[in-house]
Amino acid sequence: MLTLRYLLVLLCTAVLGACKISISVPEGGSVTTRSGSLSCPGGETCVVNVVDLLFDETFVARPADGYRFEGWRKQHRGLCGGTTAPCRLFTSGFAGNDALMTFLASDEVFFLNPVFEAASGNDYGTQPLSACFSPDLFRQGTRFVSEYRRPGPGGGYFVAEFDQVIDGTGLFQGNPAIRMRLEQRSEGELLATNLTWFSINLGAQRLQYYGSEVETAQPPLTSATLTLAPFKLNRWDLAAGQSFQQNYSSTLQDSRGSSSSQTVELKTTYLGTETITVPAGTYTACRVLEESVETGGTGVPARSSETQWYALGTGILLRSESEDSYQEFLRGAINGVPQ
Repeated sequence: MLTLRYLLVLLCTAVLGACKISISVPEGGSVTTRSGSLSCPGGETCVVNVVDLLFDETFVARPADGYRFEGWRKQHRGLCGGTTAPCRLFTSGFAGNDALMTFLASDEVFFLNPVFEAASGNDYGTQPLSACFSPDLFRQGTRFVSEYRRPGPGGGYFVAEFDQVIDGTGLFQGNPAIRMRLEQRSEGELLATNLTWFSINLGAQRLQYYGSEVETAQPPLTSATLTLAPFKLNRWDLAAGQSFQQNYSSTLQDSRGSSSSQTVELKTTYLGTETITVPAGTYTACRVLEESVETGGTGVPARSSETQWYALGTGILLRSESEDSYQEFLRGAINGVPQ
């Protein structure tokens, strides 16, 4: 039996059958596709022609600095109206349906219009990002046990259990580093162990991540090493509204002998503090936006973004949200103290 959600998706794709999608982008952002086929800047109207059964694009609204994305506009013949997620539109399933094929060949126009709003100074608190930086999380012997949830593939949630300990030092790719051991479980069963290597400058409130080593505990058993060169920098010394950019390479090698590398251009923006509610409770949090451009062996850049919220005082990650999914904090304890 078709679920209501599937029927709604089907209706949207039926609407997509129109031969034109009009995208009017106001100042304050842009609209792109994940495939890279479209980049529509603010202040312009772009028209996408849908002419065959192979159309499959995901449209992403990207707010500019100082703006936020409120959602796709609700309007007559509007697509994905009232939602904030990337909007996937596709024509698979039209073949053999005469009504939809006629619709596809028509001159109908439908609309996919983003709404961007200026983020005034009153929208976020002005406390510095350092207010959400906790050196205790990175001290030797600190243990952070936590549970997070994310949407499951068939509805409901998948709950992941994490046991994180700062448990030593060593060399990683020639860099003197601190070791963070992270074990991931589901319903008590060990799934994987990850060793992350980093260094920290407490005075400057900066961390340098050199890479990680991961081993799976469930078949098929594999291991892999991720190297970040020279490193990925996390800065906790930013003021509200401040950004910084960095470039580094990311190389992944696994136990089967395969290897892949890409260059990463990363822009990090600290927006300020705000109140956020997750299953664990309501917190004041620092909101951070990371926007990346990753270029691998094909030479085609892939753009992505992720927003993160860190708890004031403790530095616990409360929620992370990407274009595809999100995870949020259920419960946790630092050295046995509930958070």
